[in-house]
Amino acid sequence: MAMSRQVSLASLALVMMAAPAASAGAEADVSLRGSANRSLYGPPTGACPAGTGRPVSGSPCMECPEGTWSSDSEEFCQRCVAGTWSDVRGLGSSEGCHACPEGTWSSQVGAIAPTACMTCAAGRWSDQQALSASYQCKRCPAGTWSSTEGATSGSVCTKCAAGKWSPQTAATSEEACHACAKGRFSTEVGASHHSSCTACSPGTWSSEEGASSASVCTACPAGTWSPAEGAIFASTCVSCTPGTWSSTKGASAQSTCTACTPGTYSSAEGAVSASTCKPCGAGTYQPIKAAADESLCIPCAVGNFSNVEGQSSCRFCPSGSYGDAFGLTKCTDCPDDTWTAGVGSIRPDMCAYWIKRPELTAAPADSEKEPVALFP
Repeated sequence: MAMSRQVSLASLALVMMAAPAASAGAEADVSLRGSANRSLYGPPTGACPAGTGRPVSGSPCMECPEGTWSSDSEEFCQRCVAGTWSDVRGLGSSEGCHACPEGTWSSQVGAIAPTACMTCAAGRWSDQQALSASYQCKRCPAGTWSSTEGATSGSVCTKCAAGKWSPQTAATSEEACHACAKGRFSTEVGASHHSSCTACSPGTWSSEEGASSASVCTACPAGTWSPAEGAIFASTCVSCTPGTWSSTKGASAQSTCTACTPGTYSSAEGAVSASTCKPCGAGTYQPIKAAADESLCIPCAVGNFSNVEGQSSCRFCPSGSYGDAFGLTKCTDCPDDTWTAGVGSIRPDMCAYWIKRPELTAAPADSEKEPVALFP
């Protein structure tokens, strides 16, 4: 019995001596595992290795997902800024975020694919990368248009043709270009204001829209005139009134209509030549300009005559004759051995025997040559 107790105590002592050694080995193993964990994930706070970051503060450092990056001075992964994207995990620098190319833009932060880059709309363009908003795409200027999406140069902006204009920026079709109104034209390409459309000058007209040359402005024909600027109807051209005429095309004032001379008349409207002015007949006269009717040719008064067409006045019957009717083309000579006291005698009894006839060599009295009014 005594011997058996001694063995048990010795065994117990050996077990107790071995236990501290085993405990020390276990602690060493745990210590190594902890050291390995800190080497893989980093300390629980502070900067993570490049390309990694903490999902939340105090969490282990993990590889940055697509659309993010982290330098070795960062604790958290940073998103690629708007206008860029990345489909790579564990980026260690923002330089790994790809810029959206020219003609595109993206407002998305942390984009993971190039599909996040949207094309600049029609009517816009961009020659810069990494745009972050659609408004950064430049507008085609007024007077131009473009139907191209994703344009990378302003050369896609097509100018409105001559005869058209547009105040709209970023226009997407040619329909934005307005045609110059009738009666106007424009030679300017890419015009941005209606003031570029020039009115047809007075004396001309045009019914054509979107005209690109002054050649569309049709001149009013001879015999007409027009003071209107930018006229759109041929009816704007006003005819010269009866008694006048004009051979001028494109006349802009009534003063171009020339009056028929005294002794003539014309009932023609819009006459183009002086040949339309007809002379008043012999035995009549016409003292005014621009007479419009034959009724204005006045018969010569008694004691007067006119033996030539187109006269502006009648002449007195000369001494030794008389005129006892209106509209005479010739005065009646006094009977032999009689004479009159002067010119313009109106009755046969004004021829008297007691009036002596002047010498045949004498020059005719001036009064015989002078024009007179209706009555002597």
